Amino acid sequence: MAAHKAVTLKDVAELAHVSQSVVSTILNGRQNGIFVSESTRRNVIAAAEDLGYVAKHRNAPSIRKPSITAHRSGGLRESHLVGLLLGRRFGGSLFTDIFYGVNSVLSQEGYHPLVLDTYADSYTKAAEKEAEGLQYARDNRFAGVVVWHEGGASNVPLIQEVRNEMPVVAIDRRVVGVELDFVGTDNFQGAYEATKHLIDQGHTRIAHLTRLETTDAAIGRLRGYQQAITDAGLEVDPRHILLALDSGRRLNSDLIRQVFTSPNAPTAIFLLADFWAPPIYAELRQLGLRVPEDVALVGFDDVVQPGLDGLELTSMAQDFEAIGATAGHMILRRLADPEATIATTVYPATLSVRKSSQAVQKASPIRRIRPSSDLVVA
Repeated sequence: MAAHKAVTLKDVAELAHVSQSVVSTILNGRQNGIFVSESTRRNVIAAAEDLGYVAKHRNAPSIRKPSITAHRSGGLRESHLVGLLLGRRFGGSLFTDIFYGVNSVLSQEGYHPLVLDTYADSYTKAAEKEAEGLQYARDNRFAGVVVWHEGGASNVPLIQEVRNEMPVVAIDRRVVGVELDFVGTDNFQGAYEATKHLIDQGHTRIAHLTRLETTDAAIGRLRGYQQAITDAGLEVDPRHILLALDSGRRLNSDLIRQVFTSPNAPTAIFLLADFWAPPIYAELRQLGLRVPEDVALVGFDDVVQPGLDGLELTSMAQDFEAIGATAGHMILRRLADPEATIATTVYPATLSVRKSSQAVQKASPIRRIRPSSDLVVA
């Protein structure tokens, strides 16, 4: 009769869906510089008990003999749900395309995405909702999480904890400080092409509407905008980089009025995202400026927005369905091999030209300026 194979740290790690280093930290008492949450500790000990793992270190926790046969195909993570942390402000086709892409892949393997809404009326509150969603996934032993990161630096430690317990895939925005599988769009390339399109239309004074943030999406789009202007032999005017959205998701109307009533005002705007189109469109109308006759607009995402009076917005399209499907494949890949190398997939953005970015015309005089309160981004 063949000798019984000894249970290894790798066996326990596979069953508990964590790395071998985490298992070693818990079972062999080795402090590897890894913070381990109490829920992860309980999960690993339970896996070791089921497999009959024999600890080799005197500081290891007490492990009982297995009472049942473990099934690695299911493991201890009984839920087949995958959390999809996404704010509902990413509405319309963006939201549905990501969900469809993720679901089309996961459902074939018996997993299902569950949307955990992270939208709030401020970025601080959005970070809090993101933390709640991550904790919910942990408490309910989800199979994995796909996250469109909202929380800046505040949720990084929590994301690392969750990453130690289950697969986590970041979409659109990388999580600085945590090694995660990532899928998104080439923001630099997209912004470069959007700005070049406006230059090709004859615009030489092009503003970029953005906000002060450190996400790689915003930084990439800013750099692409700047590079396109420089490559065209034009000057990047820092006054035309409009940090116009505050922490409460409100458009800074005073800044917009100041810039667009000044001499040599911009004749075009490249928007960080399409959802800024309605408030900037409304603010320009308050100033008596027409789109696209006086000011051209180009967005990013290619998501249809209400509040534009039928105006079709030129935008850089992202392939959100492909992004969602790739995220689903990444979840399955890491479930099968928790120690797999970090994967990164970046798709190009595609320019969709519509009426809002027509060729430059002689600017019409400002007809009237009406006072306006700050406008809220939907």
